[in-house]
Amino acid sequence: ALQRTRSNGLMWYIILFFATLIIDQVSKILVDQSQANVVLIEGVLNIRISYNEGASFSMLAGKEWAQVFFITLTVIVLIAGFVYLLIKKPRGKWLLSSIALLFSGTIGNFIDRLAFGKVRDFIDVPFFANFNIADSCLCIGAFMLIFYILFLDKDAIIKPLKKAEKTTTESDKNADNRPIDKDSDKNI
Repeated sequence: ALQRTRSNGLMWYIILFFATLIIDQVSKILVDQSQANVVLIEGVLNIRISYNEGASFSMLAGKEWAQVFFITLTVIVLIAGFVYLLIKKPRGKWLLSSIALLFSGTIGNFIDRLAFGKVRDFIDVPFFANFNIADSCLCIGAFMLIFYILFLDKDAIIKPLKKAEKTTTESDKNADNRPIDKDSDKNI
């Protein structure tokens, strides 16, 4: 029964992974084929296809060796991630959701690099950047992972402060063995 419960629990993360990967790829195909150029909110948000040969913010775009570097790096990161999952068998909804999003985003952009030699971006925020669903999954997954490491992990870097428990000592009680409120000199 425990194994079946664990399998059913993992199904959510598998669904999250595939759902976000499929949404990423289908949205890229639709926008790419239609060559959409739609203003959703003037000066704030547009749907416009663009092609990024680099990494985030077009870093290393135009470098002849960049695609080989990105593909190699992606393969190494994916293998390391799978090995981590197999060895550590991580648990926890927050951690597993972050890993599912990170894998989905990584593979979504990896598919583009293999198929087109560049990544298709279409969410255009003029004062910021062009990005896609895979990029969003990567950012959300990375934020969740950092949050987990900082606050939620059993070895969290920043541990929440526990409320000090109020304890009463023998000197804090009156003759009737009732606690004394030291601030008001009244028996509680």
